[in-house]
Amino acid sequence: MASSPSKPLPSKYEIAEPQTYDAFVFPAAKISPVDVAKTSATEVALKASAEKTLIDKPQPKAAREPWSDANKETPKVKEKDKDKFEPPDKDSGGPAGTSAVKSTIEKFAASHEAIDETTRDIGITREKRAVWVVHGMGQQIPFETLDSLATGLLDVLPNPTQIKPRLRTVKIADQVLQRVELDIDGINKDNAGKPLKQYELHLYETYWAPKTEGVAKLSDVVSFLWDGGLRGILNSMKSFKRAMFGGMATFSIRWLTPFWLCLTLLILVALTAINAVVLAAAGAQTGLVALAFLKTHWPQLTALASCMVAVAFSFGAVLFVADLGKPQQLTTPGRILVGGFCWMAMIYTILNILGTAALMMPIFHVDWISGTDGASTAITRTCIAGVNSQGWIESMRNFVVCLFEKMPSAKLQGFATLIILLAGVLVAAAMITRAVLRSSEERLQGHWLFMILSVLTFVLNLVAFFGSVLLLQGHLGSWNLPPYLHFLENPAWVWPFLILFSAKVREILVQYVGDVAIYVRPNQLDRFEEVRSKIKEAARSVASALFTAYKLEPQPEAAPEFQYDKIALVGHSLGSVIAYDTLNRLMLDDWLCKGALQVAERTATMVTFGSPLNKTAFLFTIQGKDSLHIRERLASTVQPLIMSYPKFRKFKWINVFSRNDIVSGHLKFYDLPGYQDEPVPGIAVQNIKDRDAAVPLVAHVAYWKNKTVWIALLSQIAPGTIAPSPDLAKLL
Repeated sequence: MASSPSKPLPSKYEIAEPQTYDAFVFPAAKISPVDVAKTSATEVALKASAEKTLIDKPQPKAAREPWSDANKETPKVKEKDKDKFEPPDKDSGGPAGTSAVKSTIEKFAASHEAIDETTRDIGITREKRAVWVVHGMGQQIPFETLDSLATGLLDVLPNPTQIKPRLRTVKIADQVLQRVELDIDGINKDNAGKPLKQYELHLYETYWAPKTEGVAKLSDVVSFLWDGGLRGILNSMKSFKRAMFGGMATFSIRWLTPFWLCLTLLILVALTAINAVVLAAAGAQTGLVALAFLKTHWPQLTALASCMVAVAFSFGAVLFVADLGKPQQLTTPGRILVGGFCWMAMIYTILNILGTAALMMPIFHVDWISGTDGASTAITRTCIAGVNSQGWIESMRNFVVCLFEKMPSAKLQGFATLIILLAGVLVAAAMITRAVLRSSEERLQGHWLFMILSVLTFVLNLVAFFGSVLLLQGHLGSWNLPPYLHFLENPAWVWPFLILFSAKVREILVQYVGDVAIYVRPNQLDRFEEVRSKIKEAARSVASALFTAYKLEPQPEAAPEFQYDKIALVGHSLGSVIAYDTLNRLMLDDWLCKGALQVAERTATMVTFGSPLNKTAFLFTIQGKDSLHIRERLASTVQPLIMSYPKFRKFKWINVFSRNDIVSGHLKFYDLPGYQDEPVPGIAVQNIKDRDAAVPLVAHVAYWKNKTVWIALLSQIAPGTIAPSPDLAKLL
């Protein structure tokens, strides 16, 4: 997810000493710790809760060995191997430390102190705040999301090289977590030049990807898409009603919504049809008697499939190279140029897929092609030119016969194979360029080499689409491959690419859409309830640990306090749905415990980006047939975020989206009707466009390397550390 940042990032980091925190037992907590001074009974109860955990712990028999390796004899690399190992700083406390100076680790070793040791002498309080992030759909690896989060935050700070991240393992109650710690200073300073604000951000993640691995099947994904698409089309036929804030809200649906849903389902049908024809044709080659009629048109079918793969591969090359070379921050003309070219390529590719499916499907209408129906042999075996008096069925039959009779399959095959190979060459050139630039520490985004490669891939995509159409219609009859390239006209060339294309489409559907199909609760009984519950519990356990963790003051009579006064929740793609569900669960549990943890008050912000929340609310809602809408109203009772503004929306919910991201969108189904009209009130979802996510499809993951999300997050969890642009500042 992460890409090269726009400025140099810290090259040093610190392996910090593991720490242990205690946590309040969520159901047992009755009154918020901030009110302990008012009630002595509450103070006794909270202190008893804290002390119980401490009593149950085994007491150390001797003084613990210092974490820092300073003043210890440690192994060192040999002189000849010094260039192969970059040692930690002398004050890092790492295993190779040799300095006798008090290390940074020792300064931060006390896990329950509220005053940062580095600022104790000057009396500046460093506020400890937490950021919890949950990744989206797809094959993630552990700590990848945490790495992207830390990189994104550092990339928007004024002086990231002055920050040394600390990496630490912590135990909060029974949860063992890894986190990244960043010490961030505010940009405003006092008369002495010292920062007025200092923060210590602790970054955590929930990693749930393995729980869905291998669970969803292709049939589950297709069924999920059909169910969602048809449900969305039905919901588009009338005003969309949604139970929220104690009433029933009515939303108008744009006319483009059913159009996009129908187009999506049409593409799904086309891909299914193409896959079926390709598999059937391959079966015919193995000698299956039932499919023997396909052998006659094997060259034509292979040529059509080759042209489709050529356009699809060249489109993939356009997206890949454009995403690599796109500058991180685009001007308005740049956004129009990049987005326009990529959308044109996408339109050509969609038309190519639909056209290929339309041409392939008649092959299964045997009497049209082979003339097996004696009554229609005269019209199906011979292409009749210039006939205008036929009915539309006869005209269609005649068109199909003429197409397969006159198709220059050898030329099409050679042309498509050449396009595929050229697309592979351009992608390889882009990858080599990326490797060379990275090794020389040059910036990738906006490099002139990528600009050239982007233009070449776009031109190749145009040639692939229009060249196939012109060849199919016979307008390029004089065009031929050079004699030394005639071997490309062999149909066997395309099969590895067809297999790769089919496997890639299946991978995207199962690995990405499959995760959504597993987690998003459909309006029918399914077999994913156990996996869904495991994902929710994995998210809830980490977020709950952050809200329940407390610190103990040095004074024995002091009441325990929360470790974090402010916590930010961040979710990308499907992770935004998980974050939304998790926060709703915590708020509901907190309300049942009489607000003991003050979840709503301590939530600094919730940042969702690339979020399908609007689509899940719209596509998987069954509109009630009666005026009570009992089912919808009951569903809203487990979503405090759409139950009450005063009680639960006490923080700023920021949603970052892009018009080029087909998954995300402007969230309007989580506020009262009219609240998303200008001017948007502060209690409503603040929808912010990431204008730098300009490449279609790829825009869904481009947020991670752009700056919009991280500026919005820092402005809420660590205000005063950055100066957002005037346009963004209005929304924040």
